[in-house]
Amino acid sequence: MKQEDLLKALEAIGKNGIKVAGDLVLEKHVEHEVANVEPGGIGIQINNGNTPEVSSSGKATTGEVPEKLMTEEAKEMMADLVDAGILKESWQPVGLSGTERALVAKAVCDRLEVNEVWQLFGLLWGEKPETLRAYYNKAMEQKKSLKYQDKLKDVLG
Repeated sequence: MKQEDLLKALEAIGKNGIKVAGDLVLEKHVEHEVANVEPGGIGIQINNGNTPEVSSSGKATTGEVPEKLMTEEAKEMMADLVDAGILKESWQPVGLSGTERALVAKAVCDRLEVNEVWQLFGLLWGEKPETLRAYYNKAMEQKKSLKYQDKLKDVLG
């Protein structure tokens, strides 16, 4: 598509908006793997601007604190992480990178003996579980992650 045609199309969208029935999925294919990008493409999914709703199984919505993080032990851990400036009181991260978020999620779930690390924190933080897991795998390959893991051990005791 020529630049002029693209500009016209964008102007039309700006005037008329985009109406989508159902989910809109955009995909861009890449030829080589870059960082955490899997070979073959990057998928972006937009669900009409809506956040996930409560499922029929009663799982929490995005951002809502799951029951597994409402135990006394979990609340004490959260207080320690809040005092260290790592989380807000709603379990939301404070300026953490993807790898740091993944390390926090893993450390918390390990201490609480919760197996659904990526699903639990993915839902809580509005991230795909596989993205958090990929951040964790990346963290395990980085030397700087050792320092952050030590910091978490100090904070969580």
